[in-house]
Amino acid sequence: MPFERVIPSKDELREMVLSWQIKEAVRLALEDSDVLLMLLDLVREDDVNTKVRALLALYEVLKKGNEETRLLVINNGFDAVISSLKSKEPRLVTKSLKVLSALAEGFPLRKEEFLELVDILVELVKDPEMEFASLEMAELVTKLTVAHPSPAVRSKVTWLLSQDNPRLRGMGLRLLLNIFVFTGDTKSFETLLEEASELLLSDDDILVDFVLDVLSEALQGDVPDDAIKVLPRVLSRVKRVAARSDDFFMRSKAKKVTRRVEEALYNYYRSRPDEAKNVLHRLVLNGEYAMARDLAISIGDEFLLKWLSKTLEREGVEDFTPRFQVVGGPSGGPAGVVEFSPPAPQGRHEKSVEVTVNEVSDGGSLPPLERVLEDGDAEGLFNILRSRPDSVREIEDTIRSGDPGKRSNAIWTLSRLAGRMNNGEFELLYPLIPALFDVVSSGNPWERNKGAKILAILASKGGRRDILERMLSLLAESPVPALEFFSYYFVYTWDEDAVSRVLEFLKGALSNPELRFFALMVLDAITMWGIRPEIDRETFLPILENLINSDEDEIRKVTVRIMERFKTA
Repeated sequence: MPFERVIPSKDELREMVLSWQIKEAVRLALEDSDVLLMLLDLVREDDVNTKVRALLALYEVLKKGNEETRLLVINNGFDAVISSLKSKEPRLVTKSLKVLSALAEGFPLRKEEFLELVDILVELVKDPEMEFASLEMAELVTKLTVAHPSPAVRSKVTWLLSQDNPRLRGMGLRLLLNIFVFTGDTKSFETLLEEASELLLSDDDILVDFVLDVLSEALQGDVPDDAIKVLPRVLSRVKRVAARSDDFFMRSKAKKVTRRVEEALYNYYRSRPDEAKNVLHRLVLNGEYAMARDLAISIGDEFLLKWLSKTLEREGVEDFTPRFQVVGGPSGGPAGVVEFSPPAPQGRHEKSVEVTVNEVSDGGSLPPLERVLEDGDAEGLFNILRSRPDSVREIEDTIRSGDPGKRSNAIWTLSRLAGRMNNGEFELLYPLIPALFDVVSSGNPWERNKGAKILAILASKGGRRDILERMLSLLAESPVPALEFFSYYFVYTWDEDAVSRVLEFLKGALSNPELRFFALMVLDAITMWGIRPEIDRETFLPILENLINSDEDEIRKVTVRIMERFKTA
């Protein structure tokens, strides 16, 4: 005799949800659409307790259900959930928002439902008595999207962004990301960055945290070239949050966004120093000194930083005081910057890492290492290493960690510290050299670049010739990390023997499309010292003349810069 499935009556289902047999009700609703329809009917009942329990069950059904489940709910129960949301009864509002979040998870709404829901959310956001549901509303908006963006949808998002109410603008910002930015709409990306930079000035912690999440997601991919110009303002305001927020988690989130913005700026402007200089000059003329400083530090070009320092000095700005040690180049060549300490972030003044052992001898007063790395605190890390040299092993473990967040925090902080250390202090970092070689061999471009920079500093300023020799040997087998290393190494020092050996490799690397950009950056660093006899004009000029017509903007601009040095030598 075939098994006959027993479907509960509506009264029996009501009894289940009211007696907290919700798991059984959820199981039955997932197995049979008729039971799910009855559950939706319970959401329509007048009794508040029944509606609340039915919404709880519906939330669990949607979390576990598939696309067919969501389609059935939106076709047969969306009106019931919306009615509960509009009731403004606290329990019904919070439960309805959770149900809608589960419904919208990976499931674009149709235009009609989307616009109706947004209008209701607008009314809730504007109502001071609905403040209790702020987090649930933020969660829903994060997941909300639409199947076919129509002019009406774009108009609604644009309207939200034009409102005086900051939280409505925050809602518009998130919907702009969900619906338009992810489709590759460059103008929308630019608008998103502009609006986000304004909202970051808010004193509303919930809103600022929400905006940081939007920025974090938006910056996971490439930033369109047309939107880069907005990033300096975003960077300064995210740094402001990181420095001033009383909330540890918000500071941590802001620092992670800071790193993503800095990476985008570095990747764009590293091969465009002339464009970077123009942007910095424009910021100075507009009185945006902090913004200019943050941009220059992100790019990390010592010559741009020196230029900006002198420019600000002429403007009478005294809070930008980088320390330079400039030495004359060999054979009467141009001087080279061999040491640089950037200024502290605005709002706080970092002391030099040149502190005495007595100042850091009290290990008990030092902050936890994990906090120091999370905050990117170079001074704090220096103090820990001086007070507890064995802590370098903990740092090594973090660098080799499988946790990408902790690993990048450690590499970032070490990169900041290495650039500020003086002779005699670099020994503190020597035990990390094997781990740093692992970093430059990784597949993460950002980590590889930072690792190469630290090793270049240790080799040029820290006297570790063994690093240099190993990098020379890696040119053939692992050319990309080796070339990135030399693009920094030759900025910090002139090494005639190394230059000759690297130039020999560059002859072939400049003809390899996969290595060309990295090789050009090395040649750029070498020619900063002048066109020395080691540089064979007859070999490199024809190669550069071919590259000057490259389809790649980065290749073309670096080539033009190097060619100018050949012409004026």
